[in-house]
This record gives sequence, structure tokens and C-alpha cells, in this order.
Amino acid sequence: MNYRSFAKDVVKLLGGKQNISSLVHCATRLRFNLHDPAKTDKPAIEKLEGVLGVVESGGQFQVIVGKHVEDAYKEIEKMISSIETADETAEPVDETKPSLGNRIFEVISRSFSPLLGALAGAGMLKALLTVLTMVGWLSTESGTYFILSAAGNAVFYFLPIFLGITLATKLGANPYVGGAIGAALLEPNFAGLLENIGDRSDFLGIPVLLMDYSSSVFPVFIAVCIYAALNNLLKKIIHRDLHLFMLPLLSLLIIVPLTVLIFGPFGIYVGDAIGAAIGFLSSKSGILTGAVMGAGWTFLTLFGLHWGVVPIMISNIGSGGDPLTGMLAAAPFAQMGVALGIFLKAKDKNLKTLGGSTLLPGLLSGVTEPIIYGLMVRFKRTIIYVVIAGAVGGAINGFFGAKATAFGFPSVLTIPVFTPMGLYVIGVAAAFVGAALLTVFLGYEDKIKKG
Repeated sequence: MNYRSFAKDVVKLLGGKQNISSLVHCATRLRFNLHDPAKTDKPAIEKLEGVLGVVESGGQFQVIVGKHVEDAYKEIEKMISSIETADETAEPVDETKPSLGNRIFEVISRSFSPLLGALAGAGMLKALLTVLTMVGWLSTESGTYFILSAAGNAVFYFLPIFLGITLATKLGANPYVGGAIGAALLEPNFAGLLENIGDRSDFLGIPVLLMDYSSSVFPVFIAVCIYAALNNLLKKIIHRDLHLFMLPLLSLLIIVPLTVLIFGPFGIYVGDAIGAAIGFLSSKSGILTGAVMGAGWTFLTLFGLHWGVVPIMISNIGSGGDPLTGMLAAAPFAQMGVALGIFLKAKDKNLKTLGGSTLLPGLLSGVTEPIIYGLMVRFKRTIIYVVIAGAVGGAINGFFGAKATAFGFPSVLTIPVFTPMGLYVIGVAAAFVGAALLTVFLGYEDKIKKG
């Protein structure tokens, strides 16, 4: 791809750089926030070379470009970074505020997107360590193991710090104060007060219920959201010349105690309650819960709403294991099965190449958006296959109680982070093979629909 030319075309079709208020990207999508979505030419963007699809969701205009996302992002960012203040005589744009739900999904998405690479890489490293210790090539008592384990565990243990930085950035507050709020929850002297579950301390005579905040999500999420609101209020009250030290001072002085007194325990309880609810549903009917997750996950991904579940998954992992990932993993494997089926059945050379080129990244990295937007959206019959195969695989994993012990996109390489591993493999293999067989024997469509 000529990324510079691609960037010019995308920006032009989005209504020009003055219509773009911000841009971020995740593993496969360019996520635009626009002043006036009505100025875009969506059909023309969908026809651009390299574009797999376009989704308007969560208050964002999302352009799916797959493996080209980082290079495309850099070129577009160069163009829009030079945006100057709009001419006062220019036609005013409609800046209708998105709904509360859309704003929440946008905040979650843009807070976790920058951490995606680190989380996925750390999860893959933990999977590699599991394999190396299983085959006896590495001792769990060796210095090598502890060093590599530290590299794999660090991003999860210190997640409150990283999330504090990215969330504060998204909310327009000082990212390093946001990180400091997360760091305060992990500070050794404070963390050392907790020796047994239920231990208490005090702050100015007020009882403090001590918690383990490592790998937690909800406490710092609540704390930084409150900090961002407080920061905006303090800016209006405090003289500008005093902002440098007074804003961080008062923010830390107020937010950290409130976090350990209220937000932290509440956030932990919220995470525990969600985990308990999932565990309860699984215990009542793991088959039904798994079938629903396996069948429905593709639609959440299709509309870019899957980010709303990521905090729950990470929180569950921090509590010992996430059954959600185990159940929904059947969906991406079913999507990979469709890609394999099209690769085997297609006679058109270009379509066969597309099937193979989208299958490989899915198997190795778990990134399946190219399959969804490059194949399934074109051949809509395959969506039914993915729903059926995903439901079967999810039901199997739900029945056996498969859990993820580290964050990672479901793929062949992350299989070792799931437990019980052998039974998990049965579930995802059923989804993969089932979708492939349905595609081969029942077909997809006679030809690609153009336009």
C-alpha cells in the first residue's frame, strides 16, 4: 500500500482534516472522532484499497484496515497533527454529543487501546513460559525463569499505573498524576499493611479496609474518572500561576485517600461481584452460558463493542482466572475455521489468497477482524456458521469450566494460558473444525458482492 496516498484519500472522504477531532487505533481499526459524521463518504471509504470495512459505533467512525493499521495511522496522524484553529467564518459543524453509552465505550476503548500490545505480548510470554516448563526445558526455580516471569507479569501487576496514565490522557487530565494514583495503591509501605484478607488500617481515625490492588481495573478506573472531574473544577478555582504544583498536590491529597476509603473497596467488590455472577451462571448452566458467549462474541466484535467486556476479563484474571475468555474463545476459532473453509473451497485465486492471508494472523495472533470484514461481511452465510460453531465450542468450554490465566487473544500460541488446557483445546477445535466443514460442504456464496 501507498500509505501516504491512502491517508490523503481517507482524510478527504472523512470531510477533510478539519472534520477530524481525534484519532486513535487498536489492533486492526483506525478510530476517528468526527465533528460532523454527515460529511463523510462511507461507501467511497469502503471501496478504498486496504479497507476491510467501516463501522460507526461507540461514537466513533471506525475504519478497519487489518495489518496496515499502524502504518496508516502514522501517515494520517502526520496530516491531522497540523490542524490549525478553524476560521471563524467557516461553516459551524454539528457537534451533537454522543449518548452516555457511546461515551463510556469510547473511554474504555481509548484507555485500553494503548495497552493492547503490552498486554498481548505479556500474555504470549506467559504462554511461552508455560510451554517451556511443561516440556522440562526451563526450571521454575532458575534465575532465567524469574526474570522472564517478571517481564510477563509486570504489565498485569502494575496495570493500575498504566491504566491511570491512559485513562487520564483520554479524559484530558495530567496522565502522570493519573499514574501516581494507581501507583499509590501498589506503594510497598501501603501494600505491606495487608497481611491477611480483612485486615484494616485507618486514615485520620476513619477505618480503611485493606485490599490487594495489583492487577485490578475498576478501582483506578473510578478514581481517575473522579480525578479528571476534580482537576477540571480546580482549574477554574485556582489561579493559573499556581496550577503547576497546586493541581497535582490537591488531586493526590484528595483522590488517594478517597480511593483507599471508598473507590478502591467499591471497585474490588464490583469486580468480585461480576466474577461471582459469571461463576454462578456457569455453575447453573455452563453449557448455556458458554453457548451464548460463543455465539454472541462475533457480533460484539463486529460493532466494536467488545471493549466493554475487556475490563471484566482482566479483572477476573487478576482474581485467579477468567471463564469469559474461555467461552468466547470459540468465536474467533470459528471465524478462523471459515477462513480455512474458504481457502480450501474457493477456486478464485484472489479469494483463496485472501482466505489464507487472513487465516494465518488469526491462528498466530488471534486477530480475526480481517476475517470478519474481509470474508464474513461479504459472504453473510458464513456468519450463521460462526454462530453455530461458536455456540458449540463455547458450550463445551463452559461445561468444562475453561479459564484464561493471562490476557491474550485466543490463538494457537496462547493455548497454554488456558486451563484445563486439554479440555479447552477440545472446545476451540470443535468450533474451528465445525465452521470449516460447514463452509466447505454448505458453501459461502457464489461470488463476491461488489459495490
